[in-house]
Amino acid sequence: MLRFIGERALHAVVVVILAAIGAFFLMEAVPGDAAASAVGSGATEEQYLAAREELGLDDPLAVRFADWAGSMLSADLGNSLIQPNQPVTEMIGNALPVTIQLAFLSIILSLAIAVPVAVWSAYRRGGVFDQVASVVAFAFISVPSFVAGLLLIYLLVFNHSFAQQLILGLAAVVGLAVALSPLGRRGGPGAPGVMWGRALIAGLAVGGVLTLIATFLPEFPRQGYVPLDEGLGENLRSIALPALTLALMEVAIFTRVLRTDMISTLQQDFVLSARAKGMPTGHVLVKEALRPSTVSIITLAGISLGRLIGGTVVVERLFNLPGMGTMIVDAVQNDNLPVVLGGVIVIAAFYVLVNMTVDVAYALIDPRIRRG
Repeated sequence: MLRFIGERALHAVVVVILAAIGAFFLMEAVPGDAAASAVGSGATEEQYLAAREELGLDDPLAVRFADWAGSMLSADLGNSLIQPNQPVTEMIGNALPVTIQLAFLSIILSLAIAVPVAVWSAYRRGGVFDQVASVVAFAFISVPSFVAGLLLIYLLVFNHSFAQQLILGLAAVVGLAVALSPLGRRGGPGAPGVMWGRALIAGLAVGGVLTLIATFLPEFPRQGYVPLDEGLGENLRSIALPALTLALMEVAIFTRVLRTDMISTLQQDFVLSARAKGMPTGHVLVKEALRPSTVSIITLAGISLGRLIGGTVVVERLFNLPGMGTMIVDAVQNDNLPVVLGGVIVIAAFYVLVNMTVDVAYALIDPRIRRG
């Protein structure tokens, strides 16, 4: 296992190095003048020429690359060209935790919703709940993140009481759909009375949870970010809507993929054998069927996490969050190349780290992978 992890770590290091080199030459090819950004629009020609000399822009490309590579080896990403000329590492240190928290909360929220919905939809395939969940999933996939964010702001910020009533109505609809899920179901073991009894209990539980959410629904801020050191509650309240905005599309994707995988797994011989032995439904679904299906969901979660780290620009702008997306966009607009380059390298490194973690998770779930 240690050899497997070592090989993946070596591959990750090589990919990060290649990504950093590619980012450097890509930034060199981007139009713009770093010296003009550094001195500002009101600078004299002497100040502009001095800035070019200080930044080494008059040196050959090979010299600039060697200087940059030496700085990278010493973990020095340089300073921002815009006043007050903060170190890039300090700027990333302030922005990266915001984006990481947003991405992780989005993935956790997505999985918390998608896994039970997908498992129940697969188990009650063709039932009322499965059909309703499919329609909602396709609706979520069709809505862009900025539209979802604006709708959430409209409902949960400016119309809080209406949102509570809407969630109560959703609790009734979803609870009823779960209770009626055996209706139209395609086959399956168990006496009709037992199936309807379990579905009714599940429907009441789901409806009760949504009712509690509506009752204790907090008021969310329109924009801004509260750091963790100012209180966990206020921090979560400030980032809840952005995380939910990103989670809606991920929920739909996770649900559709896991549902399809679970349907196939539930038809495997070892699952049918567990059912024939009279094992409880919960044991069959979670212990027997869900674990083999987690490989696909882990793959999706890893890809989504890496994508969210580098793709939260729209949501961060919409909710005015000081994350990596906002930092890089501002740097691009101001031709602040050291910040752009540092941000791209950090995001690439994080993405590679996430993918390496997914590979290791595969090996932990299925020993055949690490042996191969």
